Amino acid sequence: MNITALRRNWFTLSIIMVLTSLALVAILGLRLGLDFTGGARWDIAFDQPVETSQVQSFFAERSELTQDVQIQRAEGDQVLITIEDLPDAALQSIKTDLGTAVGTFTENSYRKVDATIGQSFKTKSLYAILTALAGIIIFVAFAFRKIPKAVNPWRFGGVAIIALFHDIIIVLGVFVVLGAIFQTELDLPFITALLATLGFSVNDTIVILDRVRENIRYQKPDETFEDTVEKSVQQTLMRSINTSISTLLPLLALLFLGAEAIFFFVLALAVGIAIGTYSSIFLAAPMLVTWKNWADSRE
Repeated sequence: MNITALRRNWFTLSIIMVLTSLALVAILGLRLGLDFTGGARWDIAFDQPVETSQVQSFFAERSELTQDVQIQRAEGDQVLITIEDLPDAALQSIKTDLGTAVGTFTENSYRKVDATIGQSFKTKSLYAILTALAGIIIFVAFAFRKIPKAVNPWRFGGVAIIALFHDIIIVLGVFVVLGAIFQTELDLPFITALLATLGFSVNDTIVILDRVRENIRYQKPDETFEDTVEKSVQQTLMRSINTSISTLLPLLALLFLGAEAIFFFVLALAVGIAIGTYSSIFLAAPMLVTWKNWADSRE
């Protein structure tokens, strides 16, 4: 299969996936976790059967709460409660009154994140992603600086960044859907998985682009730039696929056999690696050809 010759098909597929993901983000919104919103989260198990409506009614009557309380029902009488950032005294009062009004319970875990710390995490996570993207485009442009001017080394960095944005947006779209269905939240482990995805994806992309650079040096007179790119993709195709499969296999084992606490973290890695492999092979390299053809037509 001539991957580069079919680039319009891949571009169309990518555009559909990106636009769909952006639409889902706009419609459903990002479900941010406690790490970014701040607040307190209790994992409690009532000693006797209780209805979720009882817990909801209790919190609806609390005058000190200015935001809605999220209540998730787990197995049996286990309840996960997420409330806004409150002083410790107010939280202790709620805890005591909940036991009196609804029923005694056992506290499995309790976690609190200050609202200012949550905002700091949100800002630093954004900076981390932007810094990573800026560093990647500068590094790629520098590493490919000896590429002939007719090809332009900045295009190598440009297509790498476009592929990375493509990967980020699609992973976000997947997790927005998971958030709407399973109440999956975007937290610090998700950002970690996203950064790991960027590293894996750009590594795969650079392998292909580096082979393009090498083949340009030995390009035959009767070969076009598109021929050179396609040859480079075919030469690295199995290497990219095999690397991705060998990485996905242990992730799949963790998905099905690992602890529930890391399920969505591992899922983010698996989705990111799968999308990153696709973008490296079917998006980044063929985009070089389209970009060069467009630039040549403008001269």
